[in-house]
Amino acid sequence: MRKAVIITGAIRNIGLAVAKKFAQEGYNVCITGRRQNEATEMAETLKKEFPDVDFLGCALEATNVEQIRETFKKLMDKFGRLDALVCNAADPGYNQSILTTTPEQFDYVMNCNARGYFFCAQEAAKIMVKQKSGSIVLVGSVHSKRALPNRITYAASKGAIDVINRNMCYELGKFNVRSNLIIVGATFNDRWADYTPEDYENKRKNWPLGMESYPEDIANAAYFLSSDQAKTISGAELTVDSGVLAVLNAYNKNWDSEIDNRINLMK
Repeated sequence: MRKAVIITGAIRNIGLAVAKKFAQEGYNVCITGRRQNEATEMAETLKKEFPDVDFLGCALEATNVEQIRETFKKLMDKFGRLDALVCNAADPGYNQSILTTTPEQFDYVMNCNARGYFFCAQEAAKIMVKQKSGSIVLVGSVHSKRALPNRITYAASKGAIDVINRNMCYELGKFNVRSNLIIVGATFNDRWADYTPEDYENKRKNWPLGMESYPEDIANAAYFLSSDQAKTISGAELTVDSGVLAVLNAYNKNWDSEIDNRINLMK
């Protein structure tokens, strides 16, 4: 029986690159997005690119635990097994500081990121424990390791994911189920489309490698951690960030007067 993977937030950027990587490696692929029509359309598009692989597109709002459970049921009905989960769907939580974040903003980001990852992993773990095999990969962030202004809720949610990873490693290891974390930073996405050459230059000067990662780089890491090449790797944190985590950026004392306009691109 062909192996199967589910990737959350797989309509674009990192999630889509992960879906393509696993399809290239012969996995049946379940992709999720917040809207069913987008998930269905992307599954159909990927099927044309990879005709030998089966795809399933599902609507999944990470804050909705019942929808998470229904998605995993659909996956098992179609594929009959689950070998890998890549948790990627997340809310970026822009323009949220300790001084301004509302309870509603805090709850949504934490529910989407930490809670969503947790219950997706829980459903995957239930299946994998019965199979006595499987890999769970959580896509984390350098924000959980370093401080930047106006991203405190996002950073807290990604810090929670770090802890979830270690504890899953402990609890699931005896069932031959592995859990690992990718710490992502300096990665190109479609929100960079309006950057000027000067914007890129300003960003790259803070990265030791002087270049950004691309979604395909994260996809390669996710597949490696899910493959037999990583069969004794669990509870690990693999950083893919062009060296960002090794650098302390210059402090900006005017942080509270600057608004991140990228949030407008999410609407």
